[in-house]
Amino acid sequence: MKKLISAGLFSAGLLFAGTSTLQANGTPAPEAVAEGVEISGAVDVVTGWQHDDQDATATGGNIGGMADYDGALVGPAVGGIGNTANADHFRFVVNQVEIDLAKSFGENIRLRADLDFAGFTDAGQLGGDFLDVEQAYVTANLAAGNGIEFLIGRFNAPVGVESVDTRDNWLISYAPPFRYMTPATVDGAKLYYAFSDLIDLHWAIVNDFNANGFGDSALPSTLFRLGFNWGEEGNESTLGISGGLGPEGDTVVNFTVSDNAHWDFFGDMDALIALSDTVNLAAEGVYRQSNSESGVGANQKAIAGFAALNYEASDVWDVTFRAGWMWEINPPNARGGSGASTTGGTWSGATTDGTLYSGSVGAGYQIADGAKMKLEYRFDWYNTTGAAGNNDAQSLAAQFAYTF
Repeated sequence: MKKLISAGLFSAGLLFAGTSTLQANGTPAPEAVAEGVEISGAVDVVTGWQHDDQDATATGGNIGGMADYDGALVGPAVGGIGNTANADHFRFVVNQVEIDLAKSFGENIRLRADLDFAGFTDAGQLGGDFLDVEQAYVTANLAAGNGIEFLIGRFNAPVGVESVDTRDNWLISYAPPFRYMTPATVDGAKLYYAFSDLIDLHWAIVNDFNANGFGDSALPSTLFRLGFNWGEEGNESTLGISGGLGPEGDTVVNFTVSDNAHWDFFGDMDALIALSDTVNLAAEGVYRQSNSESGVGANQKAIAGFAALNYEASDVWDVTFRAGWMWEINPPNARGGSGASTTGGTWSGATTDGTLYSGSVGAGYQIADGAKMKLEYRFDWYNTTGAAGNNDAQSLAAQFAYTF
C-alpha cells in the first residue's frame, strides 16, 4: 500500500497496528508464499461531519477532513463535499473492502494483486460503487550484486510517506502532499536495489504520475526514491529523497508529439524519525511544476508540506498532531497558468492562487488484533490572493478498520 509524510521535501511510510510500525512506500514485495494462494485483506468504514464556510465561490477546492470520502468520483450530483458552498455535511462511508492475493512461482517469481471494492454514501444509489485494482504486478529476483528486484504492472508509487490506504496512516485524512501533489498508484516497471541495510533505491518508468492511461504523452515518465534507513528493529527511522520527470502534457496527434516543451516534474523529501520508543516525528515537503505549452500561459507551480507527531500513550492508545501547508503559486485561472497536465486543473481544486493551512488532532485505539478505531478533528483555511475571498472547513471523523 502507499506512504505517508511528504512529497517534495520529506517522504517515508507509516503502517501501524497496536503500536505504530514504520514502513516506507514502495517497499519490496512480500516474502514468497510456500504453496497455493495467500489471501489477506481489510474492511474500513468512515463516518464524519464537515462544515464549510465559503466567502466566494471562486475559492472552492477540495479541502476539509471529509474531502477524501465525499463521493467526488461520481460528481456533485450525489453530494460531493469539496467545499463548494456554505453547508454542513454528514456521511457514513464504506470506504474500502480490500482483498489482497499473493502467489509464488518457484523461489524468484511472485505475483500480487490488491483489489479494492469501495462505495461512497449516496453514490451507491446511483451506480457509484466501484472495483479498483490498486496493485497488480509480477516481481522477479535477479542475481546481480545484492540482488535486484524487478517489478512490472500496477503498483503504489515509491514516493512520500503516507499510505494509499488511510487505515494504515496515523490519521483518517490525507496531508496536503499526498492528497494534492504526489503520485499514488502508477502503471509501469520498477527496479529495487538495496545497497546495504542503510541505503536502498527505487527507480521506475511509468505511463504517467497518476495512473490515468497513456494517451497524454508519446513518452513515459520516470520517478525514483533514494532511501536512508537506520535504527534498531521496531524503532527504525527513514529519510527519503524522491523525484519524477515526464512530458505528461504533450498532446499526440497521428502519433506525432505536437509540443515537447510541456514537462511535469516534482521533487520530494520525506523523513520519519523515531525520537524515542513511544514518540515518532514525520515530515514531508514537495515541489511540483507543470510547464505550459509553448506560448500558452505560464508554468503552473505549487509547494506543499506537513509535519506530524505521534505518541504511543499505551499498548492500545496513540495520539497524533499534524500541521499541513500548501501554496498554489500559479494555478490556471489565476495568472495564466496552463493547468496541471495530469489533473486538468489546479492541484487543490481551488480556482485562484493562495495558501492552504490545515491542522489535525487525532487518536487511535486498538480494539483487538487487526481491529482499530481512529478519531480526527481537522481545520482547513484557504487564504486566497486578490479580492476572491477566503474559505475554511472543519470536520470530525471516525474510522473503524479491520484487517485479516
